[in-house]
This record gives sequence, structure tokens and C-alpha cells, in this order.
Amino acid sequence: MDDAALELQKLDALLAKGKWYFIVVFGVLYWGMLTSLVVALIHYFILGDPFWAELQRALYIYPISGILFGWFAWVQIHRKRDKLRAQ
Repeated sequence: MDDAALELQKLDALLAKGKWYFIVVFGVLYWGMLTSLVVALIHYFILGDPFWAELQRALYIYPISGILFGWFAWVQIHRKRDKLRAQ
């Protein structure tokens, strides 16, 4: 199996789980939660703000933004899959 076929197989498996699964898991949980943690740590170490207060604020902002990030990533994966299928 060549690289394109293997990548197409992985993309199909990922897309088979569904749009909302992808948006929630990759957008909200992975991107949103990880970004919240990183931003809270940056504010804690650089600005000296209380960590838990910054984390609480970040946990409102970034998981909500993760919905948009997850949807955008979903669209990009669809485009990539369509491009690989056309080859």
C-alpha cells in the first residue's frame, strides 16, 4: 500500500466516527482544554496571575473556540480526503 492510500484509509476511519464526535473530541477536548492549560500557565509564570483563576477563565473561552476549531479542521480533512480520492 502506498502512502496516499494509507493516508486515505486513516482519514476515512477518522471521518467515519462522525462530525460531532470529531468536533467535540479534537476541537473542544484536545485543542480547547490544552490551549486553556497553556494560556493559564503562561499567565501564571509571566504575568503572575493566580493559576486557578486564569484556568477557570480560559476554560470558558477556549473550549467554546474549540468548536470553531474542530469544525474548521473537519472541513480541512474532508478537502484533503477528496483531494486524495481524486488522485
